[in-house]
Amino acid sequence: MAFPIRSLDEISASVRGAMRQYLPGTDASLKQNVLRVIGKVQALLAHEYELRLNWIFRQLFLSTATSPAIIRLHAAEYRVLQKPASAASGAITGTGEPHKSYPAGVRFVSSGVTYVTIAGFTANAAGFFTASVQAESSGAATNRDAAAELLLADPALYPTLPTTVTVASGGLGGGADIEAIEDLRARALKRKASPPQGGTLPDYENWALEVPGVVTAWAANFANGSGTVGVWILFDGRVNGIPEPGDLAAVDTYIEGLRLVRAAYYTVAPVAKPVDLTISLSPDTSANRTAVTEALTTFFDATLKNTRLRPGLPDNPFTLPIAWISEVISTVPGENSHVLTVPAAGPVFQPGELPVLGTISWT
Repeated sequence: MAFPIRSLDEISASVRGAMRQYLPGTDASLKQNVLRVIGKVQALLAHEYELRLNWIFRQLFLSTATSPAIIRLHAAEYRVLQKPASAASGAITGTGEPHKSYPAGVRFVSSGVTYVTIAGFTANAAGFFTASVQAESSGAATNRDAAAELLLADPALYPTLPTTVTVASGGLGGGADIEAIEDLRARALKRKASPPQGGTLPDYENWALEVPGVVTAWAANFANGSGTVGVWILFDGRVNGIPEPGDLAAVDTYIEGLRLVRAAYYTVAPVAKPVDLTISLSPDTSANRTAVTEALTTFFDATLKNTRLRPGLPDNPFTLPIAWISEVISTVPGENSHVLTVPAAGPVFQPGELPVLGTISWT
């Protein structure tokens, strides 16, 4: 139930009525009467108080609170804490001096971000080595795709190391920015709606969402056979939200420390399945095509809150209704009518397949 705020006219009428009641013989409605001025001042003060009370009332509930500090407080009562920024980590490869050992603390640079080896490493007989590194700063900008190149920061200190190394196949993942306050609110509301129950599917989803960078998670049984549990995740800053192997490893490590030893567990990256569209638009103008494309791009972004999209899950394929796509097109300002000829029927996505926007053809 919302806290009602009276208008200034309503408060003024109430104040004038109170003056008549408690000051017999006076009339605060007369413009020449000083009581009218006093009543206006009291009404303004009362209106400010009611605005303040309304603000306080909204802070009582997690769903309506507007103060970031109070949202954090509500969430903390359920042990849901704002996810801090995290640094990317992973492996790099290169060729140095055969049988040469190198210490932890060797620095590499990429686009202003420094990475440091977190353990010593040794080159093999051919000089090839693999080293574990972690970014010295935090944020999604520290992630690097596989095959990206890093430069040796101090060639003079390590003359037998190559000046350029390559990110290993898993990429450098797990880097994420500090969690947005609205994402924290959404996680806390989800936690309130689905309290821990000793390892149910919502527990796995909540655990995955606690990892920095994870924006959406879907858990399902029989992910890789009988007795297995899988969690399909989307990661912030990745194309279509599809996580890299390093991102999956970060979630695996976190959940393995929490889950019950009762089933095999897998963190899974959805497979993007493009949905090609053929649209006949009226009026068919360049501006309308651009607006429709932007609206569809937003609709197919499964990392957004309140998205209706999800990947197909074991024993639970996902069907994308054509009506949803037509609804998005119809809400674009300037569109009078349209005909969606492709797809002719709602596409079905099998386990692990995530719908993403494909090619749009205009007729």
